[in-house]
Amino acid sequence: MHIEESGNNQTEDILRLHSDAFGPSEGPAIAQLVKDLLAATDARPHLSLIAVDGGRCVGHILFTPVTIEQNSNTRVFILCPLAVAPAHHSTGIGTTLIQRGLEILKDRGAQVILVLGDPNYYSRAGFHTEHKVTAPYPLPYPEAWMAQALQGAALENLRGTARCATPLQDPKHW
Repeated sequence: MHIEESGNNQTEDILRLHSDAFGPSEGPAIAQLVKDLLAATDARPHLSLIAVDGGRCVGHILFTPVTIEQNSNTRVFILCPLAVAPAHHSTGIGTTLIQRGLEILKDRGAQVILVLGDPNYYSRAGFHTEHKVTAPYPLPYPEAWMAQALQGAALENLRGTARCATPLQDPKHW
């Protein structure tokens, strides 16, 4: 298995992966979100990584820029979404995609990464709730809104409300 940045010719494989990974109830909506984020001009620059095994896309992660109201000087991204093919769950692909994405974004000057997800999973990758960034909308599970600093103390003084790319700013995703 290897990790690479995705290209336009892999979009259909990525969308199919998200549909399969999230199942019939959530898969189509997540695949549409990915499609919209990949096309959105306010979601650039983004980082889209795929895990390839045997010539097949078995994992995908997408990071898109976020602005923090009252704090436009900090380079912030959100991890959304992450998908691994069901047959490859519990093999470390998701963790590898997260780690590689964080390394690349740090090298490109990103300072903070946000995520809305399972605290048991994302805390293993260094995400935590000890931050002052507010989600765009009230959350039913606020413990799922986590962050991680990539550059020193970038998270310590970061305060304000996150504003995501237009497709992700839709309340239905929160």
